[in-house]
Amino acid sequence: MWLTQLLERNRQCFPGRTALVDERRSVTWAEFHDRTVELARGLAELGIERGDRVAVLSKDRVEVMESYFALARLGALFVPLNHSLAVPEVAGIVERVGAVAVLGESDLLDRHPELPASVRIRMAFDKPAFGALGTASPERELPQVPDTDPIAVLHTSATTGQAKGVTVDSGSFRAIALGWLVMARPTDDIVLANCCPLYHGSMVVSLTYMAAGATVVLMPGFTPQRALSAVERHRATHLWTVPQMLRFMLQAKGSHRTDLSSLREVLYGAAPMPLDVYAEAVRRLGCGFRQVYGMTEVGGPFVTLGPDEHPAPGDVTARIPCGRVVPGMSARAVDGGGRELPHGEIGEIVVRGPGVMQGYWNDPEATREITLDGWIRTGDLGFVDDEGRIHLVDRTKDVIIRAGQNVYPSEIERALMTHPAVRDAAVVGTPDEDYGEVPLAYVVVEAGTGAAELLGHVAGLLAPYKRPRRVEFIEQVPRNPAGKIVKKLLRA
Repeated sequence: MWLTQLLERNRQCFPGRTALVDERRSVTWAEFHDRTVELARGLAELGIERGDRVAVLSKDRVEVMESYFALARLGALFVPLNHSLAVPEVAGIVERVGAVAVLGESDLLDRHPELPASVRIRMAFDKPAFGALGTASPERELPQVPDTDPIAVLHTSATTGQAKGVTVDSGSFRAIALGWLVMARPTDDIVLANCCPLYHGSMVVSLTYMAAGATVVLMPGFTPQRALSAVERHRATHLWTVPQMLRFMLQAKGSHRTDLSSLREVLYGAAPMPLDVYAEAVRRLGCGFRQVYGMTEVGGPFVTLGPDEHPAPGDVTARIPCGRVVPGMSARAVDGGGRELPHGEIGEIVVRGPGVMQGYWNDPEATREITLDGWIRTGDLGFVDDEGRIHLVDRTKDVIIRAGQNVYPSEIERALMTHPAVRDAAVVGTPDEDYGEVPLAYVVVEAGTGAAELLGHVAGLLAPYKRPRRVEFIEQVPRNPAGKIVKKLLRA
């Protein structure tokens, strides 16, 4: 099983190097390996078996990764939970997957005193019982788990509705990691500061760098100061973040006094990179940038654009493409009938390959809806250029149909973001008697900027049918922890 092999290989090659570090502790590859074996035996003694589902409710810390690898070693499925979910939401996920146990931090577990009847074990990372798991266990044989066995149920970020449980096997993780190793060529001296949570598909990025023997720095939630401090303290060479987080880091007090000279590459994903943020980051950080395009249903990051392919920071008219698909995976743009479109024509991006999910957990209807002749439908509209690079235009569900013409909210958002007073923007469609639907812009701006000024600004950049009908000012654009705009809240 690939996760087990990853640990065994790194214990052999880099036993004394740091594998994981958080704000409490760090572990070497040898310690990480040994604790995983120990923990797997301890969990087996508690009655957790191959095929069982175990929920993990915690902020990012070393014990989260230890639990994932230990459960995978047993053939049990780890089910990461978003720790910001409300009580009914957590209970709903636990019930749907039939979790037999919940592991996590005690303060988070205490928020959920009543869990579905399937849960027979609750154990906190920060209590002695968890630390003692397996320490007194006799040597016991652990099962041989094939790569085709499901090992995780990762829930989607749910920007449009209820999160779905994506069932993946370790063969999916392996396929994506091997393709990434070919494209990004990470080295074993990398220190990756991970700003993104470990409870959904973005955690696969950390796994790919761990496969190369890199050190991963974990944070219990993102704040600009925490991320800046992590880079400086651990001399991070790589930063995994989303564009809005990067903006906050550059704007943070003390950012100019923080030593970020160790950075060699910033990886970003989940949302388009605003060109003003990109230009400022290039100027301030002086390192390379790598775009990551991924989806939980296809195994995580399946497309990347390397530093040498990014535009010059002063090219304000440039649109940064997502990049090329990693070896082992395939992607194309198709029309409504599933036919591949010529280069340059906009259609839905679909993906297939060994990284794709086994299906949504106990939801065959949703699995059928997202599958098209063996391809996974991403829900993203885009095109492939003549050099094989994928460009995204918008989400299929976000496209505004104005009098029969397609209007892409992301294009309007980019135009708004070129105004120096605009800090963030989101565009949705609103009903209109004459045109059926027209764009409505929600904007975060500096004080003193009016709607007329912004409408005049975009008038010079967009055709008349693309311009927002009106502008609403808000204090903050709603985003989920992955940095994606939650447009269903704006539509409501």
